[in-house]
Amino acid sequence: MKFLKGLLIFIIVIVVIIAVIVGGALVVTSLPSKQIDVEWTEADYQSYLDKSGVVFPDEPASMEDMLSGNFIATGQLPVEGVVSSEELTAVANKALNGNSIMKDIKIKCNDDGTLETSCVIGDLGPIIENFPELEKYQGVLNLIKNKPVYMKSTLTYDKSTGLFEGTTEELYVGIIKIPVNTIMSGLKDAGTAGNNATLDLDGFSVNDFAITGDGFDFDGTIPQSIESAGEMAGF
Repeated sequence: MKFLKGLLIFIIVIVVIIAVIVGGALVVTSLPSKQIDVEWTEADYQSYLDKSGVVFPDEPASMEDMLSGNFIATGQLPVEGVVSSEELTAVANKALNGNSIMKDIKIKCNDDGTLETSCVIGDLGPIIENFPELEKYQGVLNLIKNKPVYMKSTLTYDKSTGLFEGTTEELYVGIIKIPVNTIMSGLKDAGTAGNNATLDLDGFSVNDFAITGDGFDFDGTIPQSIESAGEMAGF
């Protein structure tokens, strides 16, 4: 659960910063100031399955499952090609399950190598229940329930270390722009958890990787199936 604890710290810091920025009102609208112009269809989902050969199980692993190690990976597939923003967005949304605190995920790859992601943060009640020490923050945490989060980052892969390296350039919660330098520790924790998840992922390897306007340009191997290991405690 190292990632979830890091994620909680990250969320708490964001909310505290919002409190400082907007003062006593603490109002966050439901409309983001940044929109990602990516829409997906069932055809995009099927295109990804056809292109990759991946088999989606009955209970696919969500991002939260992946980052907290709550998954079972089987098989290995060689992959060399580009996965479009629409295909990535389709797969991310199809993998949402009862362990997910995110919804309406969007992913966009840009010509300049940046990656834009957004989602809506859902019910944080199960997380607060799982970590009773956070009950004192419940009032503030509830302020971002069903609020959009937007992030723009660069993501590269270091062949010498086998690690992904990311730099966050912009971060918004609702219409509030969050100073990135004030939440660096939370972002670092999340990045470390992400790398740990990929390093521990059976069947995953990288020969080359890049982000282009066409999407994720990936050369390596991926598991044929990644299944959720079940409901996580507190969810």
